[in-house]
Amino acid sequence: MPDQIGEVNTAFETKPLLPVGPNFARFTAQDIPDAALERIIEMARLAPSEWNFQPWRWIVVRGESARQQLEASTLIKVPLSSAPVILICLADSMAWKSAPQHLQEMVAKSKITEREAHSTLHMLREYYSASPEVARRAARANTFVALHQLLLSAAENGISGYWVTEFDENRVKTFFHIPDNFVVAALLPLGYREETIVSSVPSLPLQSLVYKEKFGETLNITQ
Repeated sequence: MPDQIGEVNTAFETKPLLPVGPNFARFTAQDIPDAALERIIEMARLAPSEWNFQPWRWIVVRGESARQQLEASTLIKVPLSSAPVILICLADSMAWKSAPQHLQEMVAKSKITEREAHSTLHMLREYYSASPEVARRAARANTFVALHQLLLSAAENGISGYWVTEFDENRVKTFFHIPDNFVVAALLPLGYREETIVSSVPSLPLQSLVYKEKFGETLNITQ
Protein backbone atom coordinates (compact mmCIF):
# COMPACT_ATOMS: atom_id res chain seq x y z
CA MET A 1 0.00 0.00 0.00
CA PRO A 2 2.75 2.60 0.82
CA ASP A 3 4.34 1.99 -2.60
CA GLN A 4 1.00 2.60 -4.30
CA ILE A 5 0.52 5.87 -2.44
CA GLY A 6 4.02 6.95 -3.40
CA GLU A 7 3.33 6.21 -7.05
CA VAL A 8 0.11 8.21 -6.93
CA ASN A 9 1.81 11.18 -5.28
CA THR A 10 4.71 11.16 -7.77
CA ALA A 11 2.35 11.17 -10.73
CA PHE A 12 0.26 13.91 -9.14
CA GLU A 13 3.17 16.25 -8.40
CA THR A 14 4.19 16.43 -12.06
CA LYS A 15 0.89 18.06 -13.05
CA PRO A 16 0.84 21.88 -13.13
CA LEU A 17 -1.80 23.66 -11.06
CA LEU A 18 -4.35 25.68 -13.00
CA PRO A 19 -5.26 29.22 -11.88
CA VAL A 20 -8.83 29.90 -10.78
CA GLY A 21 -11.18 32.84 -10.55
CA PRO A 22 -12.41 34.84 -7.53
CA ASN A 23 -15.35 32.53 -6.74
CA PHE A 24 -12.97 30.18 -4.94
CA ALA A 25 -12.73 32.42 -1.89
CA ARG A 26 -11.27 31.68 1.52
CA PHE A 27 -13.54 30.91 4.46
CA THR A 28 -13.49 32.23 8.01
CA ALA A 29 -12.55 30.00 10.94
CA GLN A 30 -16.18 29.91 12.12
CA ASP A 31 -17.35 26.31 12.36
CA ILE A 32 -20.60 24.93 10.97
CA PRO A 33 -22.92 23.55 13.69
CA ASP A 34 -23.80 19.88 13.34
CA ALA A 35 -27.51 20.72 13.27
CA ALA A 36 -27.05 23.10 10.31
CA LEU A 37 -24.93 20.57 8.44
CA GLU A 38 -27.55 17.88 9.03
CA ARG A 39 -30.28 20.15 7.61
CA ILE A 40 -28.19 20.81 4.52
CA ILE A 41 -27.43 17.16 3.81
CA GLU A 42 -31.03 16.16 4.53
CA MET A 43 -32.17 18.31 1.61
CA ALA A 44 -29.67 16.53 -0.62
CA ARG A 45 -31.07 13.19 0.57
CA LEU A 46 -34.51 14.24 -0.67
CA ALA A 47 -33.25 14.94 -4.19
CA PRO A 48 -34.85 12.90 -6.99
CA SER A 49 -32.86 10.11 -8.61
CA GLU A 50 -33.39 7.56 -11.36
CA TRP A 51 -35.50 4.68 -10.01
CA ASN A 52 -34.94 6.22 -6.56
CA PHE A 53 -31.53 4.53 -6.40
CA GLN A 54 -30.04 7.43 -4.40
CA PRO A 55 -26.45 6.67 -5.48
CA TRP A 56 -24.92 9.55 -3.52
CA ARG A 57 -22.85 9.21 -0.37
CA TRP A 58 -21.08 11.96 1.56
CA ILE A 59 -17.91 11.90 3.65
CA VAL A 60 -17.83 14.78 6.14
CA VAL A 61 -14.24 15.94 6.56
CA ARG A 62 -13.48 18.29 9.47
CA GLY A 63 -9.95 17.31 10.52
CA GLU A 64 -7.27 19.83 9.55
CA SER A 65 -4.78 17.31 8.17
CA ALA A 66 -7.48 15.59 6.10
CA ARG A 67 -8.65 18.94 4.70
CA GLN A 68 -5.07 19.79 3.78
CA GLN A 69 -4.77 16.42 2.09
CA LEU A 70 -7.81 17.22 -0.05
CA GLU A 71 -6.42 20.63 -0.99
CA ALA A 72 -3.13 18.99 -1.97
CA SER A 73 -5.08 16.58 -4.18
CA THR A 74 -6.64 19.31 -6.31
CA LEU A 75 -5.31 20.21 -9.74
CA ILE A 76 -6.24 23.89 -9.36
CA LYS A 77 -5.11 26.57 -6.93
CA VAL A 78 -7.97 26.75 -4.48
CA PRO A 79 -7.98 27.47 -0.70
CA LEU A 80 -9.92 24.29 -0.01
CA SER A 81 -8.55 23.65 3.48
CA SER A 82 -9.74 27.05 4.73
CA ALA A 83 -13.28 25.62 4.82
CA PRO A 84 -14.30 24.22 8.23
CA VAL A 85 -16.06 21.35 6.46
CA ILE A 86 -15.35 19.62 3.18
CA LEU A 87 -17.81 17.09 1.82
CA ILE A 88 -16.46 14.37 -0.43
CA CYS A 89 -19.29 13.68 -2.85
CA LEU A 90 -19.42 10.02 -3.90
CA ALA A 91 -21.50 8.27 -6.56
CA ASP A 92 -22.17 4.54 -6.23
CA SER A 93 -21.79 2.97 -9.69
CA MET A 94 -23.38 -0.24 -8.35
CA ALA A 95 -26.49 1.44 -6.93
CA TRP A 96 -28.55 -0.03 -9.76
CA LYS A 97 -28.23 -3.44 -8.08
CA SER A 98 -30.82 -2.29 -5.55
CA ALA A 99 -33.40 -2.28 -8.37
CA PRO A 100 -35.22 -5.46 -7.20
CA GLN A 101 -36.11 -3.82 -3.88
CA HIS A 102 -37.32 -0.59 -5.49
CA LEU A 103 -39.36 -2.43 -8.10
CA GLN A 104 -41.04 -4.59 -5.47
CA GLU A 105 -41.93 -1.43 -3.55
CA MET A 106 -43.58 -0.09 -6.71
CA VAL A 107 -45.48 -3.34 -7.13
CA ALA A 108 -46.66 -3.17 -3.50
CA LYS A 109 -47.98 0.34 -4.16
CA SER A 110 -49.72 -0.90 -7.34
CA LYS A 111 -47.67 1.45 -9.51
CA ILE A 112 -46.55 -1.43 -11.75
CA THR A 113 -47.46 -5.10 -12.12
CA GLU A 114 -45.26 -8.08 -11.24
CA ARG A 115 -44.77 -8.74 -14.93
CA GLU A 116 -43.70 -5.16 -15.58
CA ALA A 117 -41.30 -5.33 -12.63
CA HIS A 118 -39.71 -8.51 -13.95
CA SER A 119 -39.34 -7.05 -17.44
CA THR A 120 -37.89 -3.79 -16.11
CA LEU A 121 -35.42 -5.60 -13.86
CA HIS A 122 -34.17 -7.66 -16.80
CA MET A 123 -33.74 -4.49 -18.86
CA LEU A 124 -31.86 -2.64 -16.09
CA ARG A 125 -29.49 -5.52 -15.45
CA GLU A 126 -28.74 -5.89 -19.13
CA TYR A 127 -28.26 -2.14 -19.60
CA TYR A 128 -25.94 -1.43 -16.67
CA SER A 129 -23.97 -4.66 -16.48
CA ALA A 130 -23.09 -4.41 -20.18
CA SER A 131 -21.16 -1.18 -19.62
CA PRO A 132 -19.63 -0.18 -16.27
CA GLU A 133 -18.88 3.25 -17.72
CA VAL A 134 -22.58 3.83 -18.38
CA ALA A 135 -23.31 2.94 -14.75
CA ARG A 136 -20.62 5.38 -13.58
CA ARG A 137 -21.98 8.22 -15.72
CA ALA A 138 -25.55 7.62 -14.57
CA ALA A 139 -24.53 7.52 -10.90
CA ARG A 140 -22.49 10.72 -11.26
CA ALA A 141 -25.32 12.54 -13.07
CA ASN A 142 -27.84 11.62 -10.37
CA THR A 143 -25.38 12.62 -7.64
CA PHE A 144 -24.92 16.08 -9.12
CA VAL A 145 -28.66 16.64 -8.79
CA ALA A 146 -28.26 16.07 -5.05
CA LEU A 147 -25.15 18.24 -5.03
CA HIS A 148 -27.03 21.21 -6.47
CA GLN A 149 -29.82 20.74 -3.95
CA LEU A 150 -27.26 20.65 -1.17
CA LEU A 151 -25.71 23.96 -2.26
CA LEU A 152 -29.13 25.62 -2.47
CA SER A 153 -29.91 24.38 1.03
CA ALA A 154 -26.55 25.68 2.27
CA ALA A 155 -27.31 29.14 0.85
CA GLU A 156 -30.70 29.15 2.61
CA ASN A 157 -28.84 28.48 5.87
CA GLY A 158 -26.39 31.35 5.27
CA ILE A 159 -23.52 29.03 4.40
CA SER A 160 -21.38 29.39 1.29
CA GLY A 161 -19.95 26.62 -0.82
CA TYR A 162 -18.76 25.55 -4.25
CA TRP A 163 -17.67 22.34 -5.87
CA VAL A 164 -14.30 21.25 -7.23
CA THR A 165 -14.00 18.49 -9.84
CA GLU A 166 -10.35 18.87 -10.82
CA PHE A 167 -8.47 16.55 -8.46
CA ASP A 168 -6.48 13.33 -8.33
CA GLU A 169 -9.27 10.81 -7.73
CA ASN A 170 -6.92 7.89 -7.00
CA ARG A 171 -5.15 9.90 -4.32
CA VAL A 172 -8.45 10.85 -2.65
CA LYS A 173 -9.78 7.28 -2.79
CA THR A 174 -6.56 5.87 -1.33
CA PHE A 175 -6.34 8.32 1.57
CA PHE A 176 -10.02 8.01 2.56
CA HIS A 177 -10.38 4.25 1.93
CA ILE A 178 -13.11 4.66 -0.69
CA PRO A 179 -14.27 1.40 -2.37
CA ASP A 180 -13.63 0.90 -6.08
CA ASN A 181 -17.31 0.96 -7.06
CA PHE A 182 -17.63 4.58 -5.89
CA VAL A 183 -16.81 7.55 -8.11
CA VAL A 184 -15.50 10.69 -6.41
CA ALA A 185 -17.82 13.13 -8.15
CA ALA A 186 -16.75 16.37 -6.43
CA LEU A 187 -15.25 18.04 -3.38
CA LEU A 188 -17.56 20.52 -1.65
CA PRO A 189 -16.02 23.01 0.79
CA LEU A 190 -18.64 24.64 3.04
CA GLY A 191 -18.29 27.58 5.40
CA TYR A 192 -18.66 31.30 5.90
CA ARG A 193 -16.82 33.39 3.32
CA GLU A 194 -13.96 35.59 4.46
CA GLU A 195 -15.02 38.29 2.01
CA THR A 196 -18.12 39.15 0.01
CA ILE A 197 -18.10 37.94 -3.56
CA VAL A 198 -19.95 40.05 -6.08
CA SER A 199 -22.11 37.84 -8.25
CA SER A 200 -21.07 37.89 -11.90
CA VAL A 201 -23.57 39.17 -14.43
CA PRO A 202 -24.54 36.53 -17.02
CA SER A 203 -22.93 37.42 -20.34
CA LEU A 204 -25.51 35.67 -22.55
CA PRO A 205 -29.12 36.88 -22.82
CA LEU A 206 -31.89 34.36 -22.13
CA GLN A 207 -33.07 34.43 -25.75
CA SER A 208 -29.72 33.08 -26.93
CA LEU A 209 -30.05 30.02 -24.68
CA VAL A 210 -33.58 28.89 -25.53
CA TYR A 211 -34.94 27.80 -28.91
CA LYS A 212 -38.47 27.28 -30.22
CA GLU A 213 -39.34 23.80 -31.52
CA LYS A 214 -35.99 23.37 -33.34
CA PHE A 215 -32.37 24.24 -32.63
CA GLY A 216 -31.61 27.78 -33.72
CA GLU A 217 -35.25 28.89 -33.96
CA THR A 218 -35.68 32.09 -31.93
CA LEU A 219 -38.09 31.95 -28.99
CA ASN A 220 -39.27 35.39 -27.88
CA ILE A 221 -39.20 35.54 -24.10
CA THR A 222 -40.35 38.51 -22.07
CA GLN A 223 -37.91 39.08 -19.20
